[in-house]
Amino acid sequence: MSGLGVRALGWWRQPPRNDASTIMGLQTRWAPTLAVGIWAVSLVIGFAAGGVEIPVLYLASMLVMLAAVFVLLAAPGDPVVRWATYLIVVAPPAAVAMAVPALSHRPGMAYATLTGASVIITAFFAVRGRVLASWISFGLSLLVAVLAAKSYGPQPALLAAQLPNLAVQLMATIFAAIVRPRARQIYALRGQTERETALLAADEAALAVRDQQMARLDDGARPLLDLIASGRTLDDVEVRRCRLVEAQLRDNIRAPGFDDPTVADAAWDARAKGVRVLLLDDYDRIGDADVDDAIAAVSSELVAALAGAVSGDEVTVRLLPNGRAAFATLSVSRGGSVVRHDFDAAGRRI
Repeated sequence: MSGLGVRALGWWRQPPRNDASTIMGLQTRWAPTLAVGIWAVSLVIGFAAGGVEIPVLYLASMLVMLAAVFVLLAAPGDPVVRWATYLIVVAPPAAVAMAVPALSHRPGMAYATLTGASVIITAFFAVRGRVLASWISFGLSLLVAVLAAKSYGPQPALLAAQLPNLAVQLMATIFAAIVRPRARQIYALRGQTERETALLAADEAALAVRDQQMARLDDGARPLLDLIASGRTLDDVEVRRCRLVEAQLRDNIRAPGFDDPTVADAAWDARAKGVRVLLLDDYDRIGDADVDDAIAAVSSELVAALAGAVSGDEVTVRLLPNGRAAFATLSVSRGGSVVRHDFDAAGRRI
């Protein structure tokens, strides 16, 4: 399938354009179905009303119109991108030029439905932001009708069928002038609201993290600080607890990526039984914030390693700086031997 066909058939996969066509429903799944339905009815009326002398040529001209409709629906950009603009400008007058030789000297509904499809395309073309281009296409279609009238003899029907379309084109131009600025305002306000909501959510998340850290500090450090402030001599158990609290506070500073209650509890328990634990975070999240799943996978491996460590072991985990071949490392030293694991950006062992 050609690139144009892919664009036309995959129009619904594109992100919303956030323009006047969105408000009018031109980006819904029903838009192409409705377009095909209108085209099919027009085609049936054209053949049923008579006056079609070369059916294949008339059908080809209507297919050109249908292709222009799909390009109009599928083309990205606001206004429509340039390649689609050129195609849509040329399609209606080309289809009219193809159809005129296929019709009788006094065309009836076949010509009316053809020109009706033409003005529908140019009208919605204006709504898609190409007002001048739509008038050029409309003018070319009118020029084709004038030239056909001269070439095939006096044919008032050729021009008469085009004149009501002028009113449709004028209404579409006025509609585009009114609706398009309002659509831009609506989606600008929506974008601003979404940005403000995201900032508010980020602020609330930061406050929640701060409150969590303050609560953890209050639960762990405040009793010890009160005890030290009392002037009483600390016993061995209290001194050991002070060291554990200090180590946990250092973890929060040196390894914010591992600031998780499960990791904190596992590190506390490991240190309490004599394991040396070192958590490091040298990863810069700026420009690459989507690493939570990878950190969670490494944290799971870390918790398992801490649970299996014994007194005298050394467990070190590090989120490496950006640009390294590995994302993180985890090593366990026991009795002079070291077991090391490297992890990729997905948190999998390398």
